[in-house]
Amino acid sequence: MPDSKPVKTVIVGCGMIASRGYQPRCQVYPHKIELVGYYDQDITRAETLAQNASGKVYQSLEDVLSDPNVEAIINLTIHTGHYPVSLAGLTAGKHVYSEKPVALRIEEADQLVETADAMGVKFACAPVAMLGSVQQNVWKRLRAGEIGEVVSAIGNFGGPIEYWHPTADAFMSNGVGPFKDVAPYPLTAMTTMIGPVKRVYGLARITLPERLLHAGPRAGTPYKVTEKDHGFGLLEFETGAYGLLYHSWTARSEIPPYEIHGTNGVFSIQAHDDGRGIRKCTPTSSWEVEDSPEGAYEGLDWGKGPADFADAIRNNRPVRCSGKHARHVLEICERIFESADKGVPVDVTSRFPAPAPVGEPTPWS
Repeated sequence: MPDSKPVKTVIVGCGMIASRGYQPRCQVYPHKIELVGYYDQDITRAETLAQNASGKVYQSLEDVLSDPNVEAIINLTIHTGHYPVSLAGLTAGKHVYSEKPVALRIEEADQLVETADAMGVKFACAPVAMLGSVQQNVWKRLRAGEIGEVVSAIGNFGGPIEYWHPTADAFMSNGVGPFKDVAPYPLTAMTTMIGPVKRVYGLARITLPERLLHAGPRAGTPYKVTEKDHGFGLLEFETGAYGLLYHSWTARSEIPPYEIHGTNGVFSIQAHDDGRGIRKCTPTSSWEVEDSPEGAYEGLDWGKGPADFADAIRNNRPVRCSGKHARHVLEICERIFESADKGVPVDVTSRFPAPAPVGEPTPWS
């Protein structure tokens, strides 16, 4: 009989995404996830989360990983912390769920995947949006052939980040940039619904090497941009379908957040949020708007990924938001930059096990 107890989990990295996203949404699924503790280099942030619910405040990452009561960690550190913290967790024999990107270099992602396999532990990674009701509904209809053969997809996410994010400078350096930070949303949707990408063509560059923060307590602070902040990626999928990515922290676009095109129609949805409805058109009809399926969560339910992760641990099945899938998404972004630098198309070599549809009842029901 599978163990039905919730997985004892510690949040590592207790900033805004933890306090506003993961902690409250994980608490919605207490039958799957038991948040037993918190750790952050700024101990006051861990203490703040612990005050919101029961849980231990750990004094170091080593304390977390040496605690036999801890089964899993949710890695919500800054981008540069994803790889070392996840690697430490996996090496210690803990199951690890990481925020995206899975790492900042494909070699790091390879090591994480290999370590998880060698240690026999689960390794999962955001984004979780494909677990949403809208996304699952459209994917099911694609598999049923509702819009014919899928021939292409478009993804867009961006806009001048320094006007709304108080630490925009951290997203413009240290190997991050818009592709590795936000492209995982449409790329995860595309590769889930269509399959792996085999080749990319990239155009990307730094457009504004010097910028100014406009939001938060550091507004007015200048900073330098060291990562490509504007670009396009053209994708060739193994199926023969094509893809287009537009990602920029320089200019906002009205390119749809996520469209998927078939020989008999088009779906247009959000690739990063659930509950915002479904738009569809066919060769004989104009755009029509459908309500979201019953039970859809309007926004991004940060808890669904960890809940599915915990269910996979207890039932010894593959996770749906897998580290291997996240590695493929990261490689696509890296190859787009390589293509942009070389001026030639570049092959994508990694692959991933196809995630299973959610179905009913859901793992978090």
